[in-house]
Amino acid sequence: MAQAAAAGVPTPEVLGVEHVEHGGELLSLSIQRFVAGRPLDELADELSPSDVERLVVDAGELLARVHGVAASLGIRHELQPPDDHLVSRVVRVVGEEFGTPKAAAVERAADLLRARVATERPPAVALAHGDWMPKHLLVEDGTIVGVIDWEFAGPASPAFDLGRWEVSVGDRLQHGPELLRRGYGRVADPDSAAAGWVPAFAIDWALEVLGWTHPADAAYRRRCVDVLARYADADR
Repeated sequence: MAQAAAAGVPTPEVLGVEHVEHGGELLSLSIQRFVAGRPLDELADELSPSDVERLVVDAGELLARVHGVAASLGIRHELQPPDDHLVSRVVRVVGEEFGTPKAAAVERAADLLRARVATERPPAVALAHGDWMPKHLLVEDGTIVGVIDWEFAGPASPAFDLGRWEVSVGDRLQHGPELLRRGYGRVADPDSAAAGWVPAFAIDWALEVLGWTHPADAAYRRRCVDVLARYADADR
């Protein structure tokens, strides 16, 4: 967080960190200075479309600054071949909810991810936030004043954060992925940073979300299926 702050990303000041045993488990507690502001996803319906678009573009610039930090500590996010049991379950669930053609697209997308992981060298890594979402961007007086929830931060391809935004946000925030990349371009080229790995990370995350034990809401599931189908169809 301190490294990101030094790169121009507004992060809460960490006042202290404690690790304690509780019930046989290790709990890590981070005490941070309070940051005023409301999450962007809560404000989106109250702001004008132009204000939301401006904030998403600003979020892209901040994300590029995060990715400009070298990372060696934290959670390492590496792509793995999709689990066969997970894919089978997702295919079944998607077939029941969205129909056989969508289920077939899920299988094709999973095959694409398997092939990519098996045949290509892993992408270069930088610092990834790990959960770069509108709910973690605090806004006050029309400005992003805080980026919170850094517990998943660590080494990953920039495509990791970009792919998750694409799946989780979709077009809810005035076509978020395109605007996020526009802001990213103020600092670095998003295509060069992602090195072509956004589809793989997006597929990986969409499969994970669709396989959750406690299902995501209907709109989120639909976005995941649409992302998988888009990438699967693009490869045909």
